[in-house]
Amino acid sequence: MNACDAVILAGGRATPEMAAKTGTPIRALFAWEGRPYVQWAYEALRASAHVDRIAIVGPDGLRDVLGLAGADLLIPERDTITANLFAGLDALQPGGHALITACDNPLLSTAAFDDFLSRAPSDAAVAYPILEHACFLDRFPGATNTPIHLRDGCWIGGDCVLIEATAIPTLRSSITQVLDSRKSLIKMALLLGLRFPLRLALRRATIPEVEQRVSSIAGVSFQFVRDCDPVFVVDIDDPVDWDYLAQWQAGANCS
Repeated sequence: MNACDAVILAGGRATPEMAAKTGTPIRALFAWEGRPYVQWAYEALRASAHVDRIAIVGPDGLRDVLGLAGADLLIPERDTITANLFAGLDALQPGGHALITACDNPLLSTAAFDDFLSRAPSDAAVAYPILEHACFLDRFPGATNTPIHLRDGCWIGGDCVLIEATAIPTLRSSITQVLDSRKSLIKMALLLGLRFPLRLALRRATIPEVEQRVSSIAGVSFQFVRDCDPVFVVDIDDPVDWDYLAQWQAGANCS
């Protein structure tokens, strides 16, 4: 696959408790080892040979982050994550593929992105990273991220997605529905219709069946990329996650 463009979603505000812990109400500016989260994400993408232009969508305060000076576009955030995503895509006007990633994760790495992008099927309009839940827990013991149980395994997904540019107009409605439902597994499951969620609940569905069902509803080819890096699952946006990351890092430094 040729180099893709990338959109970093860096909007959003912290709860008062999280703002007190981190010293900032802006989630993208949470600090990790002296650098804001958004800079970790940006630098991971900038160093990738698979990534061309990078657009960052977020608050005006990001313009003061010197580490983001090389970004191709800094786009003012909108009122919703959906509006932020389409603002980034509309500004970039990608000609091939577009990688969309959140930035509330300081562990994102160039190696993780390179692996995902190099293995994403060229014939997929949408590619999404997943891995076995056990592999995630091997890397992040005790993490409480919620997996999905299927007939062919227990899986967990990442916080990025690769989209073929010509599919974006077709996908706008589906993307909006997914983002509006992202906080609820039940709502997400119901996007697959009334009967298919029952197969999920009974653990009768398989990965190929999910891919086929999503492709049918979205109107474009959807494929999972298996065995991706566990760091894609990390999402630090509340005090529990913040404390877990600090404990995990302390343990990693001792090992």
